[in-house]
Amino acid sequence: MMNKHVLGLLFGGLLNACVPAMADSTYVIFRHGEKPAAGLGQLSCQGLNRALALPQVILSKYGQPAALFAPNPTVKKKDKGEPYYYIRPLATIEPLAIQTGLPVDIQWDMTQVKQLAASLLQQPDGVYAIAWEHHLAVQLAQALLQQAGGEAAQVPTWDDADFDSIYVVRRVATGSKVKVRFELDRQGLNAQSITCPLPYAQNNNAQTQ
Repeated sequence: MMNKHVLGLLFGGLLNACVPAMADSTYVIFRHGEKPAAGLGQLSCQGLNRALALPQVILSKYGQPAALFAPNPTVKKKDKGEPYYYIRPLATIEPLAIQTGLPVDIQWDMTQVKQLAASLLQQPDGVYAIAWEHHLAVQLAQALLQQAGGEAAQVPTWDDADFDSIYVVRRVATGSKVKVRFELDRQGLNAQSITCPLPYAQNNNAQTQ
């Protein structure tokens, strides 16, 4: 006859096998890189250098993303009162897309943060990296928390001079219970050069024909 100890181990193992595995999704939201004085919908040389350094930061902190997101660059945004195609977020996330071999999902308008949040929460478990406009990035983090049953009040305002913050929303589920929390992280990339990495670009105002 099988002893009680062995039966207990087997029974306990069967019970453990019935416990749902913990699911974990991380939404990594960052602002585009620095911009030129005139705006132009574009990055400055310092912003470009930040974008080039960003993949190492994201991958070392959060691991391989499942998908990447940026707002639709064909939608114009006013910079210094002039409307320009808003490509800063896409330009910022492109080096990460290239290094990870992933496409960038640009189906959402810059203002469609509630719709984006709803879509993100329906995705499989994984890490999702999102480059966005900073004021609307706050709304995106709030929408993720609110729609997942968390507290939107956790999300702080985003200072206009701050290009280094990372707003992180973590969603962890065990069985039918879901916990969601906000974390404030930093890239640590404020010391990037204001000179473009290309040898023919001498400063932020350098242009090519």
